[in-house]
Amino acid sequence: MENQLVPLKLGVRIQPPALTLVYRSAAGKERYRIMPVRFLNKFGSVNTILKDLKERHKEHLENVSDVRVEKMVRILQDIQKGRTLDEAVTAISKEYLVDPEQDLNKLDDEQLARKKKVMNSSFEKNQLKPGDPGYEYDKQIEYDTTEKVEAGWDSPDDDFWS
Repeated sequence: MENQLVPLKLGVRIQPPALTLVYRSAAGKERYRIMPVRFLNKFGSVNTILKDLKERHKEHLENVSDVRVEKMVRILQDIQKGRTLDEAVTAISKEYLVDPEQDLNKLDDEQLARKKKVMNSSFEKNQLKPGDPGYEYDKQIEYDTTEKVEAGWDSPDDDFWS
């Protein structure tokens, strides 16, 4: 039997720390589930908590992206560090925002992995698959190539070997 749970909203409960999921059941009713976050440490690993949550609440969290759950756990960690809910949401939202002008080469490994997860999640959400409306196999686009733009770095006048 297929799982027909459709997640609608994901949020946090501060005391005691928990995730709250509003979902639509197979019968079409809206329900909510509170999932306690165990072993939450303000400086601990989010990946360990994420794996634990996904394992304990497999049926409810299988259709929720890891990035969304990770973001909620990070908000709970920030609140434990002494921030208010609004401050934590603002700070964590900035961490999970991908700015096209940002130089990703300057990020450390942890921040880069986070940005890659966000980009991958966004790609999967927007990806067209066979059977989706608007899907076209072997789509080809012709671009106007009549106007050539000089790059400067590869001009024949500036020969490196001469």
